[in-house]
Amino acid sequence: MTKYRPSKNSDGFTIIELLIVIAVAAVFGALTAGMLANATDIYSDSLERQKFISEVRSSFFKIIREATWQKSYTSFAGSNNKKLNIYSTDGKSIDYEIRNNNDIIQNNDQVSGSNNEILTDKIEYSSSNVYYLDQQGTGIDIVSQIENVRSLKLDFQFSNDTDDLRLQSHTLPYNLRIGRAMSYHE
Repeated sequence: MTKYRPSKNSDGFTIIELLIVIAVAAVFGALTAGMLANATDIYSDSLERQKFISEVRSSFFKIIREATWQKSYTSFAGSNNKKLNIYSTDGKSIDYEIRNNNDIIQNNDQVSGSNNEILTDKIEYSSSNVYYLDQQGTGIDIVSQIENVRSLKLDFQFSNDTDDLRLQSHTLPYNLRIGRAMSYHE
């Protein structure tokens, strides 16, 4: 006579197996939550950095572009190493001034209501200058040698809480490029 033993084969999971799976899932979840939090911080920082760079580049290139509109070397009257006066060919004026509270202010006669607008508040006053250059590219005193101005050099240092960015560029105003106006042109 053969005896049959009941089989210990079950279709479910044991409590030990369930506890192991829960423990592994908890450890994995804790690790991924930390990585996700770190990735979110990195992404947020990169967005802030990109916003800073976009604002700085936009401000800098706007000044460079509009400086090329200068009508004559005499139009630089009133400018200095922290202020740039631009008089375009239509007689309108645009002024940019780096103020000691670390911003650039814009006054624009071409657009009504656009005076004393802050272009950016991320410039470093002590490290940013406008240089007026002669024919040889040498810096000159704008007050005493205004008739020798041939080009400009902008050297601006921008900063926010975590980043610094220095932008430099030379610009040659169009009307200074073609030489002095003759008396019958004025």
